[in-house]
Amino acid sequence: MNRLAILAWIVAALALAPVAFATESDAIDEEIRLAVGSQTIQGQANTLARLAWGDETTHHELATRAREKLTLFGRHGIQAIAESLQWAGTELSADIMLAIIEAELQMTSGRASYSTLAVDHAIWFGSPDAKRLAMLFMADRPIPILLLSVIDAAHEYPQLTAVVIETVEIIGDDRARFFLADRMEQGDPEIRRRAATALASIGGQGFDYLRAWSLSDQPELRETALRALLPNTTIGDLMTLYEYVQMFPDDDPSLLAALQDRALLLEELFEAQQQIDSASPQLDD
Repeated sequence: MNRLAILAWIVAALALAPVAFATESDAIDEEIRLAVGSQTIQGQANTLARLAWGDETTHHELATRAREKLTLFGRHGIQAIAESLQWAGTELSADIMLAIIEAELQMTSGRASYSTLAVDHAIWFGSPDAKRLAMLFMADRPIPILLLSVIDAAHEYPQLTAVVIETVEIIGDDRARFFLADRMEQGDPEIRRRAATALASIGGQGFDYLRAWSLSDQPELRETALRALLPNTTIGDLMTLYEYVQMFPDDDPSLLAALQDRALLLEELFEAQQQIDSASPQLDD
């Protein structure tokens, strides 16, 4: 075959390829159209979910196309997607959770109630990847009622501990201090650092834990606690800072320098506050 004939064959093949692809795509769309028929929107969503994740669907392209159409339903498709977690295999739970996220992106406001149910189910019963997706899903819209579900995931799958710490920090519920305190005591440096940061971010009684640990006889524990506490210290923490310097003069020089700078700033604030108080007129009883 000469070069001209080969070139003609390639051009012909390239010309036919889009037609074949379009034909296959059209056939899949037609199969989906016949499957959903004239059902209600919810009925269509349920059918698409079965085509996407049901055991009876063996055509990969059909399942992918059905999933794509379902996520475009937005709020109207989330119930069907969420309910899929109840009957689909666990190995599909991460993809279903991802579909929940994609469907919510179609919404202009609010959160579908079924999303919360899906997150809860994924955290309790989903695969590790589904659990991770569900927790990260709460990053911009925390769900406080799922705090215990999230913490339980860390006990069941220790490899998710870092994501769990990030999630409970986002939720911001003071009750997470017990879980975070336990992780502070575990000894893993990175997990300890993350837990200390989360305790400082949540605040409340978490600060009490950090203050206590900042005077621990374990160098790594006290330094980690103090680094997290230091930016949040107030005038009331001056005594803690003084005690640290007195008790641990051989600790990290950079930390001691930062501590002294913070103490100096707090002293200046304290003096300024005293001047303001003394200049304020006293009201007679």
